[in-house]
Amino acid sequence: MNLAPASTLAAAVRTTLTPFANDPTATTLNDLSRALNRMSAHADSRYSAVLSRETPSPWTDSRAACDHAHEHIQNTNRTLAAGSTPTPLDVRTVTYCVLAAIALFDDALRSGTPAPAAAHDSHHTAPVQDLSVFGIARAAAYLLGDGWEARPGLHNTRGVVRHSDGESYLLAAGDVGDMDPELYVENADARHVLWNTDGLDPATLALIVANTIRDLTLA
Repeated sequence: MNLAPASTLAAAVRTTLTPFANDPTATTLNDLSRALNRMSAHADSRYSAVLSRETPSPWTDSRAACDHAHEHIQNTNRTLAAGSTPTPLDVRTVTYCVLAAIALFDDALRSGTPAPAAAHDSHHTAPVQDLSVFGIARAAAYLLGDGWEARPGLHNTRGVVRHSDGESYLLAAGDVGDMDPELYVENADARHVLWNTDGLDPATLALIVANTIRDLTLA
């Protein structure tokens, strides 16, 4: 499976930004967040492919801008979850941060930095890409950082991402009322479906899972 063409990723974020700016609801915010996740995953994979991460590259700035936009999206999501309406300042802040992330992503694409397949980092210790659900969970735990681990379910068809403080999240694929099985993250009997992931590669799925878990831990 391959990532969507990089040139379409920023366009998809632009497409979802306008509805959010005009009508900041949970639905339009989720659409924006999913599109930004895909662009962020591409920026992260390009950043990881740089031979020396200590050497600044256009992807360093792109990755940081995506992370900054994610933070403000999370803040707005908490506002909506509390039943409040985002202020005009909240909406403008998200909009400007996302626009900055798009601009830096486009700049990084134009820079001609080699794609991950054309680069190698001998110090990179991330798990090898694995199509199993547990493989995705294990890669997500790696992205979440210190204190996180993943444990497999039956035949690696499930994975539990756990923190050393005892917090745990089940990653599984199943029938969620759609025509096809969907990946979902489950915590405290609440199921969070990862819609529209068909065709994404394991690294991108792992980043989406990690971002979802990070959002839930901050909620």
